[in-house]
Amino acid sequence: MLSERAMMLIGQLYLAVLSLVIAIAPHYYWLVFIVYIVAIMALGMYSARGVSGKVPREEVVKARTLMKEDKAFEIAMEDEDLIRLYAGQAKSMMIMLLLLPIYYILFRAAAAYHDEAVANLNSIGIHGVLAGFVFWLLVFEAMFLLSQASRKLMVGGGVKQPPLVPHGFRVTEKGIVMKGSMGQVIGFPLPEGSEVKLNESKNYVEIRYPKGSRVRLYTRKARKLYEYIVRYGLAGRVEGKEASKESA
Repeated sequence: MLSERAMMLIGQLYLAVLSLVIAIAPHYYWLVFIVYIVAIMALGMYSARGVSGKVPREEVVKARTLMKEDKAFEIAMEDEDLIRLYAGQAKSMMIMLLLLPIYYILFRAAAAYHDEAVANLNSIGIHGVLAGFVFWLLVFEAMFLLSQASRKLMVGGGVKQPPLVPHGFRVTEKGIVMKGSMGQVIGFPLPEGSEVKLNESKNYVEIRYPKGSRVRLYTRKARKLYEYIVRYGLAGRVEGKEASKESA
């Protein structure tokens, strides 16, 4: 799972590359878009599998089972806070779809104004490909700012990325096998700097990774799950983790 910061950085890189390609060879802009989509999917799958750490998936799967939860997602749907996170994310995506016609109009208007804008840039010492690059980068950054402003206005201060919530999971002595998450596993021990949060009132344990991604495991036996993860996933690094438990 890519963090919001990582998505922001990748998006900015994409805008810069797209601006450069349109300035040099505008007929190949579609190729940049395809590469961007493929890269996002590949990075997402890589980051999703990356939480397994150094433990091979087969070793996690074949290890002795400690506990199993097949109704994790059903329990998750009882958590109103999680539902609000999903609703906010859905609303944000809807805003992006509604902005597409506006982006198209802005793009066509920018294309019509291109030659005049480049001439103005030439007059202040910005010439050739650099002038085209600067022009298109400003256009795309304006679209990006419009998107951010619309999200904050309509959603209210941005949208927090929901945690990964598997439909079910199985805890073994070597890690956690998650159901419905592209065969993803969480290997033990957890990466250095990881935190484990317990919320008994809402029936979940959340694993927070140093880079910001989160995995939330729902079960009626949240304390038991928490104790297993602390014992096997934080072996040798238990100090201070008891204070990380959440009661609300």
